[in-house]
Amino acid sequence: MKKISTVHSVFEKLVQPLFEISTQVDKNLKKLRNEKSKIEKYYSPRSEFARWRGSLEGQEWKNRQYEKQKGCCAICRVPIEYNGSHIDHIKPISKFPEKALETKNMQITCPPCNLVKGSSA
Repeated sequence: MKKISTVHSVFEKLVQPLFEISTQVDKNLKKLRNEKSKIEKYYSPRSEFARWRGSLEGQEWKNRQYEKQKGCCAICRVPIEYNGSHIDHIKPISKFPEKALETKNMQITCPPCNLVKGSSA
């Protein structure tokens, strides 16, 4: 009986550190998954577009495009105010994420046209 107890004790001494390591690995894996999720969200096509839209480059593009369209919505052709107008993706980001920053895939629209269109293109 003493021999079994000794083997059991040795086994416990070996297993305990492994259990602690496994627990630490699980915690670190959870942290890594969390970081991965944050990175993926930051670099998602929609997030990249939002950053571009707010940048000087994006604002300059919108000014030029608004003038090119003569202040009219690209869809209904009705005159629109610059403030409040939308940058619309002709081919939607949801279906063509690789085109999120392609200015050839963008146009200025009035909010109703952009909202009605949604991602149905």
